[in-house]
Amino acid sequence: KPVDRVTRSTLVLHDLLKHTPVGHPDHPLLQDALRISQNFLSSINEEITPRRQSMTVKKGEVSLP
Repeated sequence: KPVDRVTRSTLVLHDLLKHTPVGHPDHPLLQDALRISQNFLSSINEEITPRRQSMTVKKGEVSLP
């Protein structure tokens, strides 16, 4: 899934940033890329969560169309 790819890339960016010295010229760029990636994933999660909750039926309940 494409979102899984973004999730993996976010983890790679996080690890790369952890091992990049603060004084390195790429450090601020990596911070921006990580922030953008995390914001994107958060927005995806905010869109998906209400749909999942509306589709979830608790045990013993009946879902009517």
